[in-house]
Amino acid sequence: MLSITVFCIGLWVLSPIRPAYTSVIGIGLLAAVFTPELALSGFGSSATWLVGFGLLMGVATRRSGLAELAGDRVIARCVPASVRSGAGTMAPTRIYRRLLVGLGLSAHALALLVPSALVRVLLLAPILSAIGSRFDDRTARVGLYLGPLFATFYGSPGFLTADLPNIIISGLAESVAGHAIAWSEWALHLYPVMGITRVIAVLAVVYFLFRPDADSTVAFEGGGIESATEEDVASASGDDTRDSDTRDDADVTRPGRMLAFLLVGTAIWTTDFLHGLDPVVGAIAVVVLAFLPGIGAVSFEIVDAEADFTILFFVAVVLSIGDGLAATGVSEAAATVLLGSIPADVPLAVSLTLVYLSTAALALLMEGLAVASVLTPVLIPFAEASGLPLTPVLLSETLALSTYFFPYQSAVLIAMLAEGDVETGELIRTTAACSLVTMVVLFPLQLLWFGVLY
Repeated sequence: MLSITVFCIGLWVLSPIRPAYTSVIGIGLLAAVFTPELALSGFGSSATWLVGFGLLMGVATRRSGLAELAGDRVIARCVPASVRSGAGTMAPTRIYRRLLVGLGLSAHALALLVPSALVRVLLLAPILSAIGSRFDDRTARVGLYLGPLFATFYGSPGFLTADLPNIIISGLAESVAGHAIAWSEWALHLYPVMGITRVIAVLAVVYFLFRPDADSTVAFEGGGIESATEEDVASASGDDTRDSDTRDDADVTRPGRMLAFLLVGTAIWTTDFLHGLDPVVGAIAVVVLAFLPGIGAVSFEIVDAEADFTILFFVAVVLSIGDGLAATGVSEAAATVLLGSIPADVPLAVSLTLVYLSTAALALLMEGLAVASVLTPVLIPFAEASGLPLTPVLLSETLALSTYFFPYQSAVLIAMLAEGDVETGELIRTTAACSLVTMVVLFPLQLLWFGVLY
């Protein structure tokens, strides 16, 4: 099992072939060495199909005109009217900076409403792509896509309900150890450093990595900066949402209907504490309504040309490998060995650092949700036997599960690749930079904050 895992990880990281094809090879190896049931278990995960239905949501959001409309509204709030009309001027880099900060903070705030980073990414991706298409510089398009998505993803540890690993860890703490962590307690411990401060740091990293050239141009509805036109930018981005074959411009109600359908999904996601439905149910509801003949926003006929479902092989085999590592005992053995290397009678900061690094090391082998499910039951008796306060120990695990370097480590990162015009290398460069800033700067600050609280 470990050999198959290392083989697949090597191909995903080095990318000599497409990640989806590596995933097909991985499924074949798992089926041949173990069982077809294990090889295909990832396809039984709701996370896989949340990505799949999310792709359809993205198609509907773009082709209905909602993404472009939402982009116009965001630009209207971030860019003065005189600049949008062409009467005034503003440097494209300044416009980019305004949009990056405004979109990043808004995406982070969305974590209070939508309790899944994966769902938030699927909702935001088409809108961010539409906004980025106004720039003729691809660097700006990538930055405006990754910046807000990383803000909503990397800021997730700040809120208990912002991401699934948080919920899994807190739930296991209560069920295994009877240790409940309140929402406010969680926010007090993590939000000051790993919430808002981390979001600011992530946006700074993205701005440093993806800045548009000073001579780049930006196009707006009804006017522009410099000499660019909206048609030029749409052509450069490879996305012409005004294709008469796939969109009826005369029907101005389509964006409104699509927004209503998304609100239905949001209502399902935000009230999961009442009905207990999986997030994929909300995505299915949106897709059914969006493509429903007669009242839907778009025709299902366009799906073949718009969506690339090969990414589902990537998601599925990542989850299957996690199941295989857990079923064969490899992950639990690795967790036990890693935690066993932590010496006793050391300062709290040292213990928390070693827990953090051990979790991050285990996350190199398997997807974050699987790590949370396997490691947390091992961490709880470790903390109790060592006399460590359980809350900061579990929160250190949480922080490590948002410190990623490669797309295969999280379904959220895989979804970013599937939804946007971003290369694997660009994504890895951004995740590595954000994670290094977290490890070198933010985590030491978090340890200081833990020291104040304990």
